[in-house]
Amino acid sequence: MKAWLYYRLSRDEDEEMNSLYNQRQILVDYAEQQGYEIVGESSDDNVSGMTFERKGLAELENAVDEGKVDVVLVKDLSRLGRHRTQTALFIDHLRENNVRVYSVTEGIDSFNDNDDLLIGFKQIINDFYAKDIGKKVKTGIRQKQKTGLVVNLPMGYYKDRNTNEVVIDEVAADIVRKIFQKYIDGYGISAIAKQLNARGIKSPEYFSHRRISSTRTKLCKKYLWVQTSVKRILENEIYTGTLVNHKTITSKIYKTKSFVPAEEQIRHENFLPAIIDKQTYEQAQKLLENHKQGNIRAGENRTIHRYCSMIKCAECGAILIAKHRVCKKTNGLSIPATATTAMARNTVRRTEFTNHNSMKSFMMK
Repeated sequence: MKAWLYYRLSRDEDEEMNSLYNQRQILVDYAEQQGYEIVGESSDDNVSGMTFERKGLAELENAVDEGKVDVVLVKDLSRLGRHRTQTALFIDHLRENNVRVYSVTEGIDSFNDNDDLLIGFKQIINDFYAKDIGKKVKTGIRQKQKTGLVVNLPMGYYKDRNTNEVVIDEVAADIVRKIFQKYIDGYGISAIAKQLNARGIKSPEYFSHRRISSTRTKLCKKYLWVQTSVKRILENEIYTGTLVNHKTITSKIYKTKSFVPAEEQIRHENFLPAIIDKQTYEQAQKLLENHKQGNIRAGENRTIHRYCSMIKCAECGAILIAKHRVCKKTNGLSIPATATTAMARNTVRRTEFTNHNSMKSFMMK
């Protein structure tokens, strides 16, 4: 009989009792006792049994599909998986391909009808164990968040190894301040990213890797600014010194992510040294919201007008679009744009707000 050995280790388990080496040795000894031919083996290290996206499991599945395997040997059923539904579906898939699963330490055979009920109970227990561990871990993390938990520091900060305190990286912080100022001055997110790349300004990836390894720093030269990088900086309240925890809830089991309401988030005011003041941050948030609602986009070399998305038509509520025109006049007559500089004093600059829906114009001098 052709046997495939599969063994797995999760990060929350006893490495001495359940080490990959010990698991493999148990499976090899059993296969030799039964006279099985070991045609292959695979493993997954530091991977939760609640997910079935595993490299070792994929290798096993490929071998099964190719008809190379008659029996899959595991130390116990929890090694195959802890997710109740997913494990049952995988065992059914093996049965459809005439492949049995045998748990060496539990003596459970998926081809034995008498073991079907026992397999169901084992799956319930394994599933409950994993979810119970997950709840305990989340409880511990939530408690740390209440006292102030900083998982990853954004660009502009780093943790001093000697004092273990969060301090400002002035080089990176100066870039952050300029990004906020440019956005408030009317530059779009895409335009800011292009300007930073054109000037060769280092991206957040560079600063995060710089403190990890000098070797990786050389590789970080290829990292460039993108719109997402700029927007994340503009939206991050931590630059005002306020740490906000528990903003999202993520389930690795069901692969879902939900956002926590603002009133339920955990806030720590003045937790970090501030890089920008609160007024600047709030102004940037208003602009982000206004531009999002009005679907406002800035040109590559043009800024967004300060009143853009703020002035609306009183009749239909449509947002007025700002257009710039320069008219040069002398003695009441219009002159071409190539006029002499002496007449520049008579230049009149007008900003015209146009409602495309009603085709009405409002003039501001």
